[in-house]
Amino acid sequence: MAEVWARLDNVRVSYGRKVVMQNLSLDIVDGAITCIIGLSGAGKSTILRLLNGLKRPDSGRVFVKGQDISKLHERELIPIRQTIGFSFQFAALFDSLTIGENVALPLREHTKMSSEEIDKLVASMRRTLKFFRG
Repeated sequence: MAEVWARLDNVRVSYGRKVVMQNLSLDIVDGAITCIIGLSGAGKSTILRLLNGLKRPDSGRVFVKGQDISKLHERELIPIRQTIGFSFQFAALFDSLTIGENVALPLREHTKMSSEEIDKLVASMRRTLKFFRG
C-alpha cells in the first residue's frame, strides 16, 4: 500500500464570512499524481496554502509526512517548506532566468547538490513535463 504524503482531516476554511471548504478530508499519496479540479474560488489554491502552512484551517488538521502542521510556528514550518515546490500561476518566475534556471535556483540556494546533480534533475523534470504535455 502506498504511503500517504499529506492528509487533510476534516478541514474547514473561510475567508471572512465566505466558507470555501468544510468537512474536507483528502489523502495525497507519495509518488502519485493528484489533480484537484474546480471552479474559481472553490479552494484549489487554498489546499496548496494549507499544505505549505501559508494558511491555517479554521478547524480540522493538516498533516505532511505524518506531522500535524496545523499549529506549528513559522520557524517550525521551514524544514517542511524546503521539501515542497510550488510553481505559481502568474508572474512568480524571475523573468531574467530561463524556466530551467528558475527551477534550479532553490536547489542551488538551499541544498548541497552539485551543479551536475541539479542539471540532471532539471533535465529529468523537463522530460517528465514533455511527457505530460503530449
